[in-house]
Formats: sequence, structure tokens, C-alpha cells
Amino acid sequence: MYKILLADDHQIVRDGLKLIIGSHGDYTIVGEASNGDELLTKAIDLQPDLVLSDLKMPGRSIIDHCPAIKENNPNVKVMVLTAYDDSEDIYNAIDAEVDGYIMKDTPPEQILNTIQMVLMGITCFQPKVNAKRALDHKDTKNILNLTQREKEIFHSIVDNLSNQEIAAKLFISEATVKTHVSSILRKTGQPNRSQAVLYAIKHNLLEVQL
Repeated sequence: MYKILLADDHQIVRDGLKLIIGSHGDYTIVGEASNGDELLTKAIDLQPDLVLSDLKMPGRSIIDHCPAIKENNPNVKVMVLTAYDDSEDIYNAIDAEVDGYIMKDTPPEQILNTIQMVLMGITCFQPKVNAKRALDHKDTKNILNLTQREKEIFHSIVDNLSNQEIAAKLFISEATVKTHVSSILRKTGQPNRSQAVLYAIKHNLLEVQL
């Protein structure tokens, strides 16, 4: 049973999340917080497996507290559920080593799927958060030397498409997709697709046109 700590300054949001999370038999809510200071105290006291927090609450934010939370409990995962997708917030979340970042209008099933992936150790930034505003106003240069096909596949990875879906979209074989994905991971020096996308966003290496 995974222990989850909820943090949001609106009771109605916490109640909604409790209903969503309570529908999954492997998760239990061990505590709630309504401000940043309460969040830090309860994260240390309750030792949850996952902290699911609003981005902006009274007191210091989850971005500020994330390093201290992880220092106290190296195994904890931190996931942001927010209405904000400004580029600066995204960069700060990446720098703070947040494990997940999704929007509050995300469907319940996708929230549960993201929680599951984050608990498995997969970094999950929602595709639309990966986003346009983080990149399209900058002068980006493809210093990775990606081919045109690799750029197309990287765009599809940002859109969270599977290898099979990418193959169907680009009318190529799944084996060819896997070859290009391997090349992208090699050029970014990242271990998996999620990390490659986050690396590209953080360092402005890919022109993403959504």
C-alpha cells in the first residue's frame, strides 16, 4: 500500500483528489496539508511514498520544499498538480527534481496513471506542460544534430505517443522508430524517453511546435 500526502489550500480540491485516489486499492491518503509549512512538517513526520501538491499555496512552495523533503526521505516521490504551466515554473520544478508535473484539468484516469508511473520511478511531465511557452519564444538551436526524422519522432515523444503510434503516424515500421529513439537517447545522453524530453526542455535543445 502506497502512502500519499495531499497538499492544496482548497479543501474542495483535496476532497476531489481523495475520491480519485481512493478508487485505487493500492493507495492510501495518510495526511493533508493546506499550506507550504504544514506540507513540509507532515512530509517529514508521515514519511509518505508520494507527495501530491499544488504548486502555489500560502507559505513556501513545493518547489522550495522539495529538496528538504527528499533529503529527509530519499525514496519519496514529489508530484505537482497545478493550474500553472508557465515556463519559469516548469524550469524551477525540473531544477528541484520534481518527479511529476500535471495540470488540474487532467482526467482522473490520467492522474492515476501518472501517479503509478511516478511511483515506478518514471519522471512524468504532462505533454502540454512540456510545452510551447517553455520554448517557442526562445532562439533555439538543435545542437544535438538531430536528423529531420529524429525531430519528427522527438515531437511525437513529447506528445507521449508510443512507438507503435509513432510508426502509424509516420508510416514507418516500429523497428525503425526504435532505432531512431535509441539514437535520440544517445545524442541527449539520457537513459529513457521522459528524461530526454526534460533534458531538451531544460536546455532549449529542441524546437517544439505544438
